[in-house]
Amino acid sequence: MKTALQHGAHKMADEVLLYLGDANVVRCASLDEAKVKASSYSHVEGQILVEITPNGGGPVTTLEFDRNSCDWISAT
Repeated sequence: MKTALQHGAHKMADEVLLYLGDANVVRCASLDEAKVKASSYSHVEGQILVEITPNGGGPVTTLEFDRNSCDWISAT
């Protein structure tokens, strides 16, 4: 019989943090959720960024929300 761990019940997701302008940070469950929230906050001044930290460590990926295409692009 498999344990809960073998079924993936304890698998942790990547950490997804959404930065709205200069002041607000929102934790999201996924990049898709961050995109929905970024779209709804597109009126906020400043950059809208997302940082994705892989579960278990590794390089952090930073993307910028492009208000024209309503999608993520490489952060500059």
